[in-house]
Amino acid sequence: MNKASIYFTVAHKFGSLSKILSILSYYEINMAKIQSMPIPGQDWEYMFYVDVEINDIDMYRKSLEAIRPFTPSLGVLGEYRKGKSVID
Repeated sequence: MNKASIYFTVAHKFGSLSKILSILSYYEINMAKIQSMPIPGQDWEYMFYVDVEINDIDMYRKSLEAIRPFTPSLGVLGEYRKGKSVID
């Protein structure tokens, strides 16, 4: 597996996103893309969608478990092999 898409939410608290990004860095998970979207009806709360590149499946799984205490919502949208680009 070389790539996965995950999502998580964070509350508007000091350092909440930074903690999660630090965990991904600690477990050597590379972020290929990150996108934030406000959560309707929940002021200052955001959903983050992240594409990550994985070299070690065990480190990836450990990173997800390490993130869980810092977010009320964490999920995996998909796990798949990285394909070749059709654009050269």
